[in-house]
Amino acid sequence: MLDWLTWSEIYAFFGVIAIDVVLAGDNAVVVGMAAAGLAADQRRRAIIIGIAAATVMRIGFALLATRMMQIVGLTLVGGLLLCWVAWKLWRELRESRAEHEAALSDAPGQGIR
Repeated sequence: MLDWLTWSEIYAFFGVIAIDVVLAGDNAVVVGMAAAGLAADQRRRAIIIGIAAATVMRIGFALLATRMMQIVGLTLVGGLLLCWVAWKLWRELRESRAEHEAALSDAPGQGIR
């Protein structure tokens, strides 16, 4: 293989391609739903403009994300925010489960005798 290309880089490249294919499929569904109610000539134009806009936006967001990843400490702050969101979600699920169990125990005829 080439000297400057390692297997981990090839693996990462194909991982990015796989994610991009999944996101492109999602965009195609959204563009198709938006264009479904249009007349045939407008539908074709809407699909072309929608796909072009999605492509330009994906490239722009990828460039923005790579620039943001170069900011020192931003990954740490993002990880901490993600931990905070996970903690809130866990507490919310725990409270919801406790309320559900309390409602089941208060329901008449549900107890075992």
